[in-house]
Amino acid sequence: MPAQPHRHLIREIANFVHDRTPLRPRLAMLLGSGHASIANQLKEKVVLHGEDLPGAKLHAPLLIGLLEGVPVAVADAPLAAYEGLTANELALPVRVLKALGCETLVVTAGAASLCQQIEPGAIAIVEDHLNFSDLHPLVGPNDDQLGPRFPDMSEPYRRQWIDVARDVALRAGVPCATGVFAAIPGPSMPTRAEYRFLRQAGADLVGMSLVPEVLAAVHAGFDVLALVGVTQQVLAGRSTQVSIEAMIDAADLAAPRMASMLVGIATARADA
Repeated sequence: MPAQPHRHLIREIANFVHDRTPLRPRLAMLLGSGHASIANQLKEKVVLHGEDLPGAKLHAPLLIGLLEGVPVAVADAPLAAYEGLTANELALPVRVLKALGCETLVVTAGAASLCQQIEPGAIAIVEDHLNFSDLHPLVGPNDDQLGPRFPDMSEPYRRQWIDVARDVALRAGVPCATGVFAAIPGPSMPTRAEYRFLRQAGADLVGMSLVPEVLAAVHAGFDVLALVGVTQQVLAGRSTQVSIEAMIDAADLAAPRMASMLVGIATARADA
């Protein structure tokens, strides 16, 4: 998508949203985990379906509402890249959230743990990432009005928000650790050799989403916090065979913990 039409579509969607609610959120959430719970907790909620928005380019509803009295914009994480989306399509919700005036973005996803300390059902805070997804939303002509040509990635996940998330987890009694997230294309799970490579590369977590959106968010100027719900644990020397039932059980355990974290972070954003 050429740079200027992309920017004009973003502005058109943002204007459409502003015309339908007086709320002006500064906190945005792009949720691949915890979306249903947060959506149900929003007050004064406005639901904008993708097909109702200009250009009909968003793949999930955009929600504007109050979470514990804090104005927030909430989008369900878009379809994964392995469904056929381009990097620009993955970046569009992020750029729309920025155009709405949001300053902090919380991104959530599911992931497998590659280390002993991060168990299934836990919440992990992403402190850095490795991009093996083969996707980068900044490839092609750069629109300087969306962000700089060469954004600094020395701190893609803002340290102050990592500290906030740790404090929220401690107060909520949520098992939580920090780690490096590796993004892979999917949809197949890694082989044993690939898991071994990812560990040797420095990954603590591996998943099929999150990083392209974070790249777009840093480019746009967001303060980013990324949380993952751990659905499985793949340790060196053990079988890498996936049990879907065990993954579902771990996701069910992580979901209320993620929702508790998101509410606490929203409250912290109000106090910031």
